[in-house]
Amino acid sequence: MTDTQIKNAVEKFETLIREQSDRSDKIKAQGDFVDYEKLDKIVIGVCGGDGIGPIITKESARVLEYMLADKVKAGKVEFKVIDGLTIENRVAANKAIPDDVLEELKACHVILKGPTTTPQQGGPWPNIESANVAMRKALDLFANLRPVKVPEEGIDWTFFRENTEGAYAVGSKGVNVTDDLAVDFVVT
Repeated sequence: MTDTQIKNAVEKFETLIREQSDRSDKIKAQGDFVDYEKLDKIVIGVCGGDGIGPIITKESARVLEYMLADKVKAGKVEFKVIDGLTIENRVAANKAIPDDVLEELKACHVILKGPTTTPQQGGPWPNIESANVAMRKALDLFANLRPVKVPEEGIDWTFFRENTEGAYAVGSKGVNVTDDLAVDFVVT
């Protein structure tokens, strides 16, 4: 192993530490979380994605609109269609989430999102990050709640799965120091 290889690995590690420190500072600066009970209106972004996404998202939105009809009529809930998260648009922008789409997503309180294509090696699309992972990072969606209820068994559990720490935090930012040594990172 050469000094240059070690220096390159240390520089990548320093970049990673600075990125995660900046992320932590940003979270702290945001202050308290949104109290949805106190909002005058909740904006629900409907983002179809691609493939079968637009079809199933349209039907999911239809059900949600029916369930929230009174709140929509009272102006308490608004649905906003967000286009542009298709693989074609993402490839054209060469980004997991094009900037204009990300700004629209950030303007919503809730997002109903359909599936999106994640390019695979050897596939027809260039290698861009998963839109799901990019969204978790950009919106700091740090928890994935998974409720499990089985009343007849007395089970009422909620599992909290991390979304932006651990392996999700840095994705593929590991470093191949040499042909014989690779290092990967987990943020906790």
